[in-house]
Amino acid sequence: MQPTACITFDHGGDLHPFFALLDRHRVRGTFFLEGRHGEEDPATVAEVVARGHELGMHGWAHEPWAELAPDEERRLAERATEALTDAAGEAPVGFRAPGGERTGATAAVLAELGYRVDASLGDGMTPAVLADGLAQVPFVWGGVDGAFYLRPEPADPAEVRAQWTEQLGKVAEQGGLFLTICHAEITGADLSRLRVLDDVVAAAVADDRVRVMTVGQIADEVLSS
Repeated sequence: MQPTACITFDHGGDLHPFFALLDRHRVRGTFFLEGRHGEEDPATVAEVVARGHELGMHGWAHEPWAELAPDEERRLAERATEALTDAAGEAPVGFRAPGGERTGATAAVLAELGYRVDASLGDGMTPAVLADGLAQVPFVWGGVDGAFYLRPEPADPAEVRAQWTEQLGKVAEQGGLFLTICHAEITGADLSRLRVLDDVVAAAVADDRVRVMTVGQIADEVLSS
């Protein structure tokens, strides 16, 4: 895969620091929001799309998706999709399972609801096509802010900057996908952590070897190849 960086966000909360950061770098992001936000905070859901970013679905209320019974999984997926669509004026393009774990029926449910990409935990840095025809855009835990900052002793932001910059450099040299996942209540709540993301996005934009793409754009490429 041609070197690609993808900047994504999960959950919800105050997304304006992320909007401002992406605007500075003229980069589009993909925001995976819980379905409940379509009812509780429809203005923010609508703003994601109005600003030109992609909207994804992240469960209804961050339930342990892999533990859901089939009927409950379908019900929550339908409810979340409807709520986000009503708020945004367009359907979410992709899904990321809360916690990164899905059931064996998830892909089929998503396909029936019109999704074209599953961005849940997968095989590292290699997008693929799932059996049900959905594109898979995976992540690795080393690209998730919570893996560093939610430790009993949170990592220093400088450590995160170093690791993410190093991984971005490897992707630029060798190909593959560099994908970050940040949260409003984790990265967005601390200026030093926001600066790390700002620096990493700046590095990706400045590197002529790296394409900065959304989850949907990656999916389109995978499905058309």
